[in-house]
Amino acid sequence: MATDYTPIIGVRQQFGNEPGVFAPGEQNVPFVGATKKYQFSCPNVDPGIEAVLMFQTRGVTTNKNIFQINGQEIFGGLPVSPNDNEWNGNIMLVSKNVLKATGNVLHIEARNSSGTSSGNLDDFIIDNVVVLYKTR
Repeated sequence: MATDYTPIIGVRQQFGNEPGVFAPGEQNVPFVGATKKYQFSCPNVDPGIEAVLMFQTRGVTTNKNIFQINGQEIFGGLPVSPNDNEWNGNIMLVSKNVLKATGNVLHIEARNSSGTSSGNLDDFIIDNVVVLYKTR
């Protein structure tokens, strides 16, 4: 079986409710707010085989954020960063039968420490999101 990959996010994106909170080091990062959906395709994907999602994060402080593909939670979610000042590399599995050839949606949503979408939301940055999958 062959493999392929799809870049989903190639530019740093800041989530949360405090634009510029990562300045001065990350002052030019686009602020997307509390939530955003990214559409992507996986041409010729074999949906019956798990895929791998690779990405970088900085500043994740709660495990209550939403991290889904096609409405399915990515097991492990957005891992909490051990240090707000450093980037973290993450590798997660995407369950079988989640990806499809077209019309995939990655949904990311910042939440507060109680898991709700109001008040002081978790401010974090995500970058370099790529899905690696098997093809038919």
